[in-house]
Amino acid sequence: MNASPLTSAFTAAVEAVNAHDAKTFAATYAADAVVHDPLYPQPLKGRDAIEQDMVELLRAFPDARFTVGPLLQDGETVAGEYTLRGTHLGPLASPEGEIAATGNSIDNSGAVFSKFNADGEVIEERRYYDAAGLLAQIGPVAAT
Repeated sequence: MNASPLTSAFTAAVEAVNAHDAKTFAATYAADAVVHDPLYPQPLKGRDAIEQDMVELLRAFPDARFTVGPLLQDGETVAGEYTLRGTHLGPLASPEGEIAATGNSIDNSGAVFSKFNADGEVIEERRYYDAAGLLAQIGPVAAT
């Protein structure tokens, strides 16, 4: 089965993350895209916020690597399961403030649903992963 233009765009975004290229990753989103992520109380709004989110992730996990399972497409929406692996070697931004590096490895699975516009850019995305499990894998955070 040949990849559709949308599943190819989805794959290109993952490749940009794995190349640690936050700018190219963010360029796969529309300028006014909205991303719902369980780590944030409010959605990320706009390409700049999405790029900054990826910069922060790569700062916290400089060896981050995503693997993606099969992709499913329904109209303009692509869904896929993924696994994020990496080592917590830098500060991680969170709604409660930065979490200092612990050196612990993470292995966190989730799913993402990305809705695309006619130009092949993500206009809305919903990410689902175990944020509490991710924080537990990072390890104990020293009290300040």
